[in-house]
Amino acid sequence: MPMNDLAPLRYFRSAYETGTFSAAARLNEVRQPSVSAAIARLEAHYGGPLFHRGAAGLVPTDLGRELYQMAGVVLNSLNQMEDRLARRVRPVLRLYCFADVLTSPFEQGLRAITRDAEGAVLQFTDDAALADVVLCAEDCAPQSMPFRSLWEEGYGVALPVGHALSREAELSLADLAEVSMISRPYCPSADLFGGVLQDPGPAKALPVAAKAMHDAQLLDLVAAGLGVALVPMSHGRASQRIVVRPLRDAKDVRRRMGIAHRRTSFAAGAADRLASALTGQGARGAGQITEGSERL
Repeated sequence: MPMNDLAPLRYFRSAYETGTFSAAARLNEVRQPSVSAAIARLEAHYGGPLFHRGAAGLVPTDLGRELYQMAGVVLNSLNQMEDRLARRVRPVLRLYCFADVLTSPFEQGLRAITRDAEGAVLQFTDDAALADVVLCAEDCAPQSMPFRSLWEEGYGVALPVGHALSREAELSLADLAEVSMISRPYCPSADLFGGVLQDPGPAKALPVAAKAMHDAQLLDLVAAGLGVALVPMSHGRASQRIVVRPLRDAKDVRRRMGIAHRRTSFAAGAADRLASALTGQGARGAGQITEGSERL
């Protein structure tokens, strides 16, 4: 029976690119059993498994890889036809930004994407699996997405402008003995910081004045004078109301920043444009954002 219905191919491509049936279902706004059933129909039609199921997600078989390449041609042609009929509707680029990442270091690249001749409309999503491009640290990049490193950076202490400690070029744990902290429980390095702050420096763990939900909120709390926080050095340029000073005791805590993207030509092209704008000649590269950051 010919596979005239294109929905199974769309579900298959989404599963191939996201690595799970559940993410493919969310991406297509259907229930997971619909995706599973569609994949089963394709496997029955083409006479073999399209994926191996494992703990790390879906791994395409040789048949699955071949179908992905061929289905991409069909679906891309259909999408191009739909674009022409819709009078070249601007494509939507779905973005995800982790809670410990600010968009400001990426703003030059984001502007470049929207200013292209066929500039995309940026749409943020609350699910990384549904995003075309993810702004993240390497350790947080979705397993199914290629990751491109842009810069590496250390951490420092965020202080409100005018704070007594802001006059120091570098701080130590002893300098923080009398301050309250604003914690970042969502930060992948939170456990490392916990160990640093309870090391033999202060006689007791530093008191926590507040717990933020994301770093934009955290910087507002620091600027309001509620406490200080351990943050990536690049955050020092995000607000004129705070300063970030290196912390000698946390020099080994670092992260590699960049972008991850779905395995589609559209997402890869957007990632190329974003990375080029951030690292190209004449650009204010991500690695030049602040002291403590190293361009890769």
